[in-house]
Amino acid sequence: MGSSRLPAGIVTLVLAVLFVALCPMARGQALPPSSATPRAGSTCDLVSSTLTCFADVFRDQAGIWTAPARLRGRKLLWLVPFGVATTLALEYDARAMSALGPGPTRVRVSNDYTYLGSGYTLVPAAGLTYLLGKIDHKERYRETGMLSLEALADAGLVAEGIKLAANRQRPYAGDGTGKFWPDDTDIYTTSGSFPSGHSTATFAVARVIVEETPGHPWLHAAIYGLATGVAIARVTGDNHFPSDALVGSVIGYEIGGYVYHRRSAFYVPKAKSLQLEPLYNPLTGSFGVSLALAARP
Repeated sequence: MGSSRLPAGIVTLVLAVLFVALCPMARGQALPPSSATPRAGSTCDLVSSTLTCFADVFRDQAGIWTAPARLRGRKLLWLVPFGVATTLALEYDARAMSALGPGPTRVRVSNDYTYLGSGYTLVPAAGLTYLLGKIDHKERYRETGMLSLEALADAGLVAEGIKLAANRQRPYAGDGTGKFWPDDTDIYTTSGSFPSGHSTATFAVARVIVEETPGHPWLHAAIYGLATGVAIARVTGDNHFPSDALVGSVIGYEIGGYVYHRRSAFYVPKAKSLQLEPLYNPLTGSFGVSLALAARP
């Protein structure tokens, strides 16, 4: 039987690197200059350029999985907070699930709610948005649907790849502690618990929609609220541990932003009024955070 502690630490490190690599602030990625008109976005379209869509997803995957190799300097310090949060969640997973206790009604209601974050709901919703924009010649709607589908594809591939690497038992399997590689390398599965695929997909789409609808804070709060509800319901429905939902949500959020920033014709970067950077003092071995105000253009 496999031990859960050592693999959990390895998984934490791998996911921390992946998260930082996806985070635009950490990547230090060069952004296009501000412009009053939409820039040239992706030419991906389900009707006119289907092959381009596959090429975009392929390039996304190449960029996502190889990004950790491009981390340098202070950007590596962003591994610390995410790694600590994930480690704590992994440590208390089994106790959290035990504290929930039995609850048939809770499980049934939770599982019904999580249909909002399933492919059976998200794919048709994104496809309908695309079709409405295509038929009515509304480019923003078309792009929102198209990028949502791309984000779903990227989120699904990343989540399934991590599931294969982690091979974690679900809360209802084995002794309920969520062991990683319980059967060593005898069994590989893409239906493992870590991370939550529903959480990853829902937050990826939510991020795209929020980015495509600037100036609507109440709508954004509602969208992220729905996505958070899906992540929580995956836990209260006894399908995932808290760390599964946490990591899936964060990765999905970053993937949605990654797709939007790379593909949207409407993305115009703006200077942030508040800049946040991690600090490390090698003399004292202490970590800190630097806050700085930046002027907007």
